[in-house]
Amino acid sequence: GDEDRPVTWVSLRDAREYCRYFGKRLPHAYEWQLAAQGTDGRQYPWGNDMEWDRIPPVQRNGTEVVLPKVLQHRTSDSIFNVSDTVGVVWQLTDVFHDPHTRGVVVKGSSNFNPILSGDFPALPQVGNWYFPPARKLTQHNRILLMDESIDRAGTVGFRCVASHPEGAPGPRHVHDAAVSYLI
Repeated sequence: GDEDRPVTWVSLRDAREYCRYFGKRLPHAYEWQLAAQGTDGRQYPWGNDMEWDRIPPVQRNGTEVVLPKVLQHRTSDSIFNVSDTVGVVWQLTDVFHDPHTRGVVVKGSSNFNPILSGDFPALPQVGNWYFPPARKLTQHNRILLMDESIDRAGTVGFRCVASHPEGAPGPRHVHDAAVSYLI
């Protein structure tokens, strides 16, 4: 019974290879943003106010993530009819790197947000100061990439996209030793 659930526990390379097999790729962060948000600057795919009944219930207990089935919350679809962008699994997008680190930008947040025990860091609390939920479309998190064998999680998935053959090219990044900008 997991065929109706998001694919998780895959590395960045696994996700890229899966997409490539079907002639697709992972989305850039700006593509994910446009598909989920549209062009009017909304905070959530459905509008500007958080409506908890539009996303899967937040899972706060347990150590095993129970993912919701895909397409079960169609009222949270974006204006472009993209489903499950918020509150299901974190979704892999762009890789970034500097001379010291390499990571991936994840968007969309997960439905898993456990209550931390009184042993860490002090009192029982909801959430995680290091990797907080980011349900607003203007928010994201980053995962530090260290090794294929440990760059996997039950709360991180992906979606594949295809470039439209007749579409305009997207912005490209230009990196220079002194300057980094988007054109």
